[in-house]
Amino acid sequence: MSYTAIVDFFSMNGHGFYVWSAYGMLAFLIVCEILTLRRRRLKIINRIIREARAVRDTLSL
Repeated sequence: MSYTAIVDFFSMNGHGFYVWSAYGMLAFLIVCEILTLRRRRLKIINRIIREARAVRDTLSL
């Protein structure tokens, strides 16, 4: 495909809306996945810290 103007590139011979909305949805889902993984990681780290403190407090009694 040869595009002579930036408008032609974004319209992609009439398929631009489908193509760019698919790219947009993919980018959105990747960001959601990254945020979900970070939140899950923080929950796991906090749980491990709580369990380590509980074990430490149990052993120090």
